[in-house]
Amino acid sequence: MSRGFETFDHTADIGIRAWGNEFHEVFEEAAKAFFSVIVDLESIKPTQTLHLELSAENGEELFLKWLKELLFIFETKHLLFKEFKVDLSPRKLKAEISGEKLNNTKHALGREVKAVTLHHFKLAKENARYLAEVILDI
Repeated sequence: MSRGFETFDHTADIGIRAWGNEFHEVFEEAAKAFFSVIVDLESIKPTQTLHLELSAENGEELFLKWLKELLFIFETKHLLFKEFKVDLSPRKLKAEISGEKLNNTKHALGREVKAVTLHHFKLAKENARYLAEVILDI
């Protein structure tokens, strides 16, 4: 499998693991994993699109900032996303993300994500693909 994601249990929290052959694919798959913890991705229709730009000192900081920004948008604007197009340069991220507003009658919420943590954080190139692991405080 060239790209994808999965979740895994971690004591009282939940972990997400994402991988891809290209660095930007790990960011896209991690975003899908993140929202899959909150809601069934199949229930989201991509009717709204947002454009994001983030910068950081390195790829690890940019990755964490990306997930934290997605959490912030969900918490403040109540938007759920399922489609992610990420363009990366060494210290910048530009993304187009698509989804829709949370609708409690349509979207059955899963777990509440409280924070993106540094606990057991990993972002590395292993063999021919990139891999990321992060623990979410739920």
